[in-house]
Amino acid sequence: MRIEESIKAYGAKINELLQELIPPDRKDYLSEPIWHHMRTGGKRVRPALCLITCEALGGNPSDAIPFALAVEAMHNMFLLHDDIEDGDTIRRDQPTVWVKYGTANAINAGDYLLACAYKITLASPVSLEKKIQLLQVLTSTYEKTVEGQALDINARAAEDFSVDKYMKMVELKTGYYLACGMVGGAIVSGISEQVIEKIWTLGKTMGPAFQIRDDLIDLTHGKGRGGVIGSDVKEGKASFLYSHALQVACAEDKKRLREIMLKSRDETTDNDIQWVLDVYKKYNAMQYAQEYAENLVKQAYTTIDEIPVEDKTVFKEIAFFMTQRMS
Repeated sequence: MRIEESIKAYGAKINELLQELIPPDRKDYLSEPIWHHMRTGGKRVRPALCLITCEALGGNPSDAIPFALAVEAMHNMFLLHDDIEDGDTIRRDQPTVWVKYGTANAINAGDYLLACAYKITLASPVSLEKKIQLLQVLTSTYEKTVEGQALDINARAAEDFSVDKYMKMVELKTGYYLACGMVGGAIVSGISEQVIEKIWTLGKTMGPAFQIRDDLIDLTHGKGRGGVIGSDVKEGKASFLYSHALQVACAEDKKRLREIMLKSRDETTDNDIQWVLDVYKKYNAMQYAQEYAENLVKQAYTTIDEIPVEDKTVFKEIAFFMTQRMS
């Protein structure tokens, strides 16, 4: 499929340019932890979508490369900090940066990546007006994602957590985040504000759909953490499955579910994870989550139909690609 080939080609280009932005061999206590993380994998999907969107809307993708790099730098900053906040020790089957290099170095490396994101955006070869718009997009995405993460951290094992609260959280945490690169590419292309607004809306449906699927993967295949199932349960994460179960389960099941989610990672046993899995199955949480995600994907296609451009092919291909990643 064309979109996959474009993502692969642009992703390879981003990898090369990341090495210019952050040379891997510097002895500065930053390059080594950052490249330990970068080399664990990642397809550079977000920056690739930035360049693909720019090109599809008639812009010059070369002009969007600095912002694409900024998106990838900020993405990896979030991952470094997220691993600390969640207590995750493995990412893509490798020790996380805070485990290998210590928490202080991981925080500092993440902070450096954010500085790189702003530095490279400021170097964009576009007009001052577009540059300010790009900085606003980067800042807004950073702000909204952190707001979503705050809700996530403080929703862990929350007694009154609901599907509506979950959706607010993930719209902030993943919706802006997913659309950010595409919006930046659209701005560089010089397209109308109406198109840009629809791309934001598209992110707010595709992002949560992707996150719900991620919640499901954690209890079926594990999320690249050495095949470990139930990492979300161990960290007491407020997943879609948890929010649904809290709304429909009997009082006794709710009580035990919260007790397990409140346990520390080390105290959570395999039997606890199996019990939570059984409860989610008992209340059809898996099926409900899958159907909810599919409905969000349908909403995304409706939004694409409303984007005021003649050729909507690229947006349909992006939505299809993201849907396949969720299946």
